[in-house]
Amino acid sequence: MVIKLVLLLLSATSLHGAVQAPVTANLTTQLTITVPTDDTALEFDGITIPGTGRSRTFETPPLAIDRSYQYKVIAKWAPNNYTNLTRTKIVSLRAGYHLKVDLSIDDPADRVVVRYVPTPDHIALEMVKLAGVTAADVTYEPGCGDARITIAAVKSGARRGVGIDLDSERVAESRANVAAAGLTGKIDIRLGDALEQPDLSSMTVVFLYMGDHFNMLIRPYLWRQLPVGARVVSHRFLMGDWQPDKTVTLPGEFGDDYELHLWTITEAHKRQK
Repeated sequence: MVIKLVLLLLSATSLHGAVQAPVTANLTTQLTITVPTDDTALEFDGITIPGTGRSRTFETPPLAIDRSYQYKVIAKWAPNNYTNLTRTKIVSLRAGYHLKVDLSIDDPADRVVVRYVPTPDHIALEMVKLAGVTAADVTYEPGCGDARITIAAVKSGARRGVGIDLDSERVAESRANVAAAGLTGKIDIRLGDALEQPDLSSMTVVFLYMGDHFNMLIRPYLWRQLPVGARVVSHRFLMGDWQPDKTVTLPGEFGDDYELHLWTITEAHKRQK
């Protein structure tokens, strides 16, 4: 069913960046957007598009026929109970056309928010052990939570540690824990998106407990930016077809097993695209 957006004014930007003033025209553009899941939340230029299903179709308001427009389309969905994904696409259109937009395909620009679940202390120590942390290492922990893994790594001898988290409360907690451990000068806790860090070339160990989706998004960064010989340790989650060098299974306190996976960056990874 076609959903018509009833708006007095919808912001539109021309391909040259100028704001389009309200116009009267008798041509609309029909869009059919494919989304990742039936319950994906969909926005078109900041306007929520109602409906469910993998395919959503609607019409824009009337548009001037003599210019092009750009709109931002955003899909948001939760593939599981601990991950929220956002996929954004800028689409160009002209009045009177039927445009198909596919938001169902994985995109390196996807952004992910993972629910905080603390790693048990003994598992944090086992992750450090599996990484073989030495005094030459600089460790990196995306989604550091309360920084217990990074603290464990530095206490075990790492030269320096870096943690980053999207949640300001977690960052404050991490910084407080680092200070309480007497490691303020050796551990840098940052507020931000781990997928937007400019350079990982100084990192030699990466600790992950962020889910399969995040692992696949950060994987190209690890291949391109980490030095040869750097190690990646993930609690539970894998890296797609990048098979771990080693997997360790450990018993949990309540009968559940924990799996830790280790990868090492090689020259071949530096040539991956």
